[in-house]
Amino acid sequence: MKFFIGIFLFMTVISCSSNDDNDNDNDNDNNTVESVRINGNWKPYKYEFRGKSITLNDCDKKGEISINSDFSGTYERYELSPLGVCNHIDSYGGKWSYDNSSLTITYNEAGTAKTLKKTVQSFTDVELRVLDNSKDLDDTPGNDQATLVFVKQ
Repeated sequence: MKFFIGIFLFMTVISCSSNDDNDNDNDNDNNTVESVRINGNWKPYKYEFRGKSITLNDCDKKGEISINSDFSGTYERYELSPLGVCNHIDSYGGKWSYDNSSLTITYNEAGTAKTLKKTVQSFTDVELRVLDNSKDLDDTPGNDQATLVFVKQ
């Protein structure tokens, strides 16, 4: 009887180890799928701040995150000045990386390697949600932490 219990315990341990290995393989496959799904051209659509949806103006909507299949790409941002002029304020071309919570572009500026990192809340095939603190959304001094929603073009 002890022999059968020993074999049963041994087989249980072996089968658990095999399942863990399979789970890790599946996670790696999912990361690859997510990396491919994040490729494309993403246009800013709206902010979500304190339970409210804030529509972007036409100038803000000109921005774009572009991620090619080789992860080269660009980050473009526009902003409406107090005088009503649409200014192109950020433009970076470089190499993107994605690690399930951060989207990072590495680029060169005046010969110096720099990075710009965006925290990803979530994304689907058509929507990318990132944390953003580049705007004052509540008319009090200082920029506010909000969610900037991009849609895939």
